[in-house]
Amino acid sequence: MENLVVLRISDNDGVDLNGVKLRSTSEVAEALEKIGAENSDMTVSVEATDSKWYESIGKAIYGSHRAGFSGERFRVLIDGKPLEA
Repeated sequence: MENLVVLRISDNDGVDLNGVKLRSTSEVAEALEKIGAENSDMTVSVEATDSKWYESIGKAIYGSHRAGFSGERFRVLIDGKPLEA
């Protein structure tokens, strides 16, 4: 995955994107829309250290979907393992 954007989650205080803490679903969606406009074939990877950070995981998932990332262009990893829906 050459054009991979990683949303890192290590607490329920928000979603980390390249060192910037995004604190709402809207902030996640806006940031991804801006990046996606410059890179149409990118994939979003939500990577959480633990499933207990469900609030931030939800913000990352819903923000990504709102920005148009789903299916093959979207994945969620919890402690390095794919999330099974």
